[in-house]
Formats: sequence, structure tokens, C-alpha cells
Amino acid sequence: MYRLVLLVILSILGSLVVVDGRRPPPRPTPPPSSDDDTLLLVHTLFRHGNRTPNSKVYSSNPISNSSFYWPHGYGQLTEEGKRTEYRIGTTLRERYQNFLGNAYNIDFIDSRTTNVNRTKMSLQLVLAGLWPPTGQQVFLPWLNWQPIPYNYLTNDKELSGTSVCSNYDTLVDEVENSDEIQELLSVYDEIFEYISNQTGEDFSTPDDMFSLYFESVAQVEYGYPVEEWLEEVFPDDLEKITKDVYYIGTNTTALKRIAGGFLLRKIINDSKAKIDGLLTPENRKMFLYSAHERNVANLLITLGVYGDEIPTYGSHVIVELHNITNVYGFKVLYQDWTTSQPQLLTIPGCAAFCPYDEFVELLAEVIADEDDCETS
Repeated sequence: MYRLVLLVILSILGSLVVVDGRRPPPRPTPPPSSDDDTLLLVHTLFRHGNRTPNSKVYSSNPISNSSFYWPHGYGQLTEEGKRTEYRIGTTLRERYQNFLGNAYNIDFIDSRTTNVNRTKMSLQLVLAGLWPPTGQQVFLPWLNWQPIPYNYLTNDKELSGTSVCSNYDTLVDEVENSDEIQELLSVYDEIFEYISNQTGEDFSTPDDMFSLYFESVAQVEYGYPVEEWLEEVFPDDLEKITKDVYYIGTNTTALKRIAGGFLLRKIINDSKAKIDGLLTPENRKMFLYSAHERNVANLLITLGVYGDEIPTYGSHVIVELHNITNVYGFKVLYQDWTTSQPQLLTIPGCAAFCPYDEFVELLAEVIADEDDCETS
């Protein structure tokens, strides 16, 4: 009994040891488990943070000059957007604390972004939240940040296939101009006409409404209301048309292969290389992709798990490679910030943990190859 009491007292005293006049920080609460003992590799695709409008959208818009968005300018992250992206980094850090370890290692992570300011800045913020400096990596005691390199490609089929592949627009036009789609879109004829009359400009395609929706959302979030006439169709009607744009742009197998299939191919190939011990460097743990809501929607649609929603700022898809009881396979998760933890999704025809071979077989028709992309 006395021995037990003594051990308890020594344990308490040990927690109160002071080093150089300072108490050591308390041990952090263990982060949420992510099956660290089976996890091999993580792929994460995320949308950039909240932004200002890309442009004035229509010439008569009273909130049209970029000076309204000073000091940011058009199409740039707002302070809220910066917080959104930093939060991605901190939540990934919490989820994968044990898997990643504390110290940044250049071999552990490969980060890529589209060649756009807001996605580049978003990636920097995610990395800042994911890899704060520790130990000897702290180079300024008052700065909880360290520089981490990232990449972007000029002709990036994985993240920008819809613009890199010249045949994509041709394929979309064929779908959009088909009798079936034209009949479905005819329900919006009055909206197209209404907006065209109000602006004095041609708003006659789903893509026109797609842009109007997102720029109006950004304008309202920044604190400027839309014009009174636009309130008749914003946000509900324009949101419906925007979702239709996702479906039109992935309406066929050929479109899916371009829109999401190239990234899916890279995820599968990198995972196979990890399984076979051929991934370079061999201790790679994570791939990060900073992109746009359309990338997120396209990947979800390609995987067959899209939930008919517009991906929010900072939403992200996580594809985890695991080895569970000597079976390699994937878990697919989606974070849209409606829940504190990302939601586990199930590939149609498979289980929540989808074995590698089944995953590849189920998605074979939407995995891209080089012949899918024509470049002019």
C-alpha cells in the first residue's frame, strides 16, 4: 500500500518537473485514430478557400471594379479563405499525427497545385497547418511556420485536364447540344432570357450561369448584396443550373476519364508503386492536390460517390491506402464541414474498405489513359 502511494506521489512530482525555469507543456490529447497501424499512403484533393469574385461578371454590375475588393483584387483568397485552408492543414495534422510524425521531411509529402494564385496560396496555408516547425526546424522562435516546397505543372492533366485536353470541350458540346440535354435544359429558358434582358448581355448557356452563380456567391460573402432583380433567381435557381454543369461535364465515360480519370489513374499508380515498394522516395506518406470545386465534384462523380452538392470552400476528398490483414485496399472519405470528421464513403459495388483489385476493376472504365487526351 505504501509503495503504491509512493509511486503515485512520484508520478505527480514527475509531471511538475521544471526545466530552465519553465514547466514542460502538457502532453497533447491523442488525435483521432486513422488506423495508423494499417495506413500506408494518403491522397488528398481539396478546394481552395473563400475568395473574391474573379471579375465583374456583367458590365452593369454596380459592384464591378476590383477596387471594391482592395487590397485583395479579383479572384484572391479572403481572410476567411485563409482560415479555411489553414484549418484543413490542422485537421489533417490531427488525423494523421501518428502516421506523419512531428518533424517535416521532404520525402514524406508531395504537394501540387493548379497554376492559379488562390490555389497556390491555399496550398501554402494547408502546409502551414499540417507541418508547423518542431525542434531544430524552428528558425525564428516567434514564427510558427516553416517554408515547404510545392509544385505546379504547365500541362497538368490530373488537375487541369478539362482545359489541357482540347477534345474535352468538343465532347461537352456534343452532350450539351444533344436532344436529350437540350430538352432538360429547356426548363431554364425563362431564366436565361430574364438574366439576358436584365444585363443586356448574352446569358444563354449553363456555363454562363455557372460563372454568374460563383461570382455572385463571392460578392455576397464579401459583404456586397446582389442587385434586387438577381435575387429572383439567386441562389436557388442558379445553384440548380450549376449542379447540372457538373453532370453535363461528366455525362459520358469519355468525359469522366478526362475530368477525373487522370487524377484517379495517378492515385492508383502511386498506390500500386507503394504496395510494390517502387514508390520514389519509398517513404512517401502523402500527396496533396490544391484545386477547385469542380475538381472535387468531378472526382466524386468519377468515383460514383457524388452527393449532389456544390463542394464548399475547403472541402476535400481523401483516399487512404491500407493493408488490413494482408489485403491492400482503399478507404475514400469526404469532408464538406457538415461534420467534425470526414465522412467515409462507399464505392458502388464494394465495401467501405475496398480491396485494391476490386477498386481498380469497378472503376476500370473511368481510369484515363494517354489516348483520352488530345492536345492541340
